[in-house]
Amino acid sequence: RSHSSKRTKAPKPSHSHFYLHEAMSKVGSSLYTRLHGIFKASPIATVKPTKPKSQIKSKKFVNKAKESSASTASGGDGVESSNVAKKTKSTDLTKKVEKFKRSCESESFRQVHGLYSAFIRRLREAKKFSVIDEVLQHQKKYEDIKSENFVIRMMLLYGYSGMAEHAHKLFDEMPELNCERTIKSFNALLSAYVNSRKVEEAMKVFKELPETLGMTPDIVTYNTMIKALCRKGSMEDILSILEEIEKNGIEPDMITFNTLLEEFYRRDLFAEGDRIWDLMKSKNLAPNIRSYNSRVRGLTRKKKFTDGINLMDVMKTEGISPDVHTYNAFITGYRGDENLEEALKWYNEMKEKGLIPDAVTYCLLIPLVCKKGDLDRAVEISEEAIKRKVLSRPNMFKPVIERLTSEGKIRKAKQLKKDGKLQSYNRYLPDVSTGKKKISSSPAASSPVEADDEESA
Repeated sequence: RSHSSKRTKAPKPSHSHFYLHEAMSKVGSSLYTRLHGIFKASPIATVKPTKPKSQIKSKKFVNKAKESSASTASGGDGVESSNVAKKTKSTDLTKKVEKFKRSCESESFRQVHGLYSAFIRRLREAKKFSVIDEVLQHQKKYEDIKSENFVIRMMLLYGYSGMAEHAHKLFDEMPELNCERTIKSFNALLSAYVNSRKVEEAMKVFKELPETLGMTPDIVTYNTMIKALCRKGSMEDILSILEEIEKNGIEPDMITFNTLLEEFYRRDLFAEGDRIWDLMKSKNLAPNIRSYNSRVRGLTRKKKFTDGINLMDVMKTEGISPDVHTYNAFITGYRGDENLEEALKWYNEMKEKGLIPDAVTYCLLIPLVCKKGDLDRAVEISEEAIKRKVLSRPNMFKPVIERLTSEGKIRKAKQLKKDGKLQSYNRYLPDVSTGKKKISSSPAASSPVEADDEESA
């Protein structure tokens, strides 16, 4: 590895080193015994539930009354101008919504999920929830509404928009719409609640509806609930779900185990994660790239970079090649230390290996490069992302645009902003105004990017 020569590489451990820890804590041993019992039909030990970390209440936003007063004091012209701008944005939005509805008249258009997802995402970012409902309700006029898969798409879009109750209402309406309702649409309803971060409601639906509707939960149902409970941080509930899986004679699959691995390694429970790993292998399920990436992320979060490098060597002996998410894990770790040199080494090695950086890669690097004051490099990386046609995230290029603006390089900033928009979801549909303020001349933000798991995971 081009940049490993500068490190003192640890002796290559035995293959089993990564999967077993010699010392077992009482809690870890008990947890393993219980998990082992679930999947091996042996007596189950009692383990105390792991208490989730205390939730830290977010600070309320500062009241903007002063700003409003200042705006009013500046004169009626400012207020009038503001009202005109709002009216213009509202008119533009209405036109875009109507254009989307007209596009929906085409059967081929309705078959492309990405078009719906892109438009709804823009509306969600703009917090236009009533418009989201309007657009999705409009779909009921088409024959596609009799297709369970089409309705599932709508339910998932509601879920991604934090509108699980709307998804539930649609689920209840399916018989009236002459649409078959199976465990697939029930699983979509669960996902809508989980993606809306409404875990308690998901639990209630999971416990009550299947019996009422005469449906039998499948492994997708249980995997969805495990994902929900991992977010909740309730180890006892997770174990209860696993017991129910075994009790009902359902075999856990790779998604089951990978979800558990991601959770255990994320919470720094390496001993327990490695035991889950062994249980997975005992089921004749070979760890895949997602399994390894979960462990790599766990190691790099703890700054155990040498162990992460060694694990990559193990992956290769198993015939599994590191992917962009593997490299992003190292970039994330070094970004946390503001170690630009190492982050760039992993970024360059990724490209040398023929891997294409994704939106997460650029969202990690661009703010760090800007913060370190290397504006030319930040522009270069941004232009590379645009050239590679990487689907940009909201504000992905904001740090470098702000830095260019603050240094008076307005023309370059405008060009980058224009090119960046072409790489956004506008490649599918016109932009939907979010009503955000114009670019400021303040220094680039340094807050970390929240990358999704295997986007990140």
